[in-house]
Amino acid sequence: MDAGEPRKPPPLPTRSRLAESTLVETIDGPTPIVELLGKVMPVLTRFPDGQLGFRMMSQVRRLEVEEDLFDLVTVGGRSVRLGGEHTVYTAEGGQQRVADLRPGATLEPGWTYPAGYPVRDLPEYGAAFRGREWSVPIVVQELRPAGTGPVVGVTVRETASYFLTIGVRCRAQA
Repeated sequence: MDAGEPRKPPPLPTRSRLAESTLVETIDGPTPIVELLGKVMPVLTRFPDGQLGFRMMSQVRRLEVEEDLFDLVTVGGRSVRLGGEHTVYTAEGGQQRVADLRPGATLEPGWTYPAGYPVRDLPEYGAAFRGREWSVPIVVQELRPAGTGPVVGVTVRETASYFLTIGVRCRAQA
């Protein structure tokens, strides 16, 4: 780097602690976060007015710490591996560290239906939801310790949040 060139600013502090295998909902579909290291990619996010759309995820980098990892398992059997310090949005609009989640906790979903909507009894809907009236679909069933390992942090332009492929909304930068 030439002494006259401006230095690139450091990445923003992040609340994301994604295991390398974690699938993020990108404009190209579900993508393991490890494939986005050092790249910029549009990811699904929620705007302040509640609408869904895409904003750029950048500063995708391995963090310099290994962290306690957890497998977050939802009612319906979907799971994702996250660091204990990773921050998710709750269905009530708050934010919570993964390590503090307990069975029965409800997480903000990336999709909704009107209250009372009957979920059709079709194979594409999770068995836990088919043929029932719509309710918040992302309920923590179990949080299993999964050892320690490297984690990935991210930044998301404008909204500072993004969705994992299992539908959970996550906080990006602090």
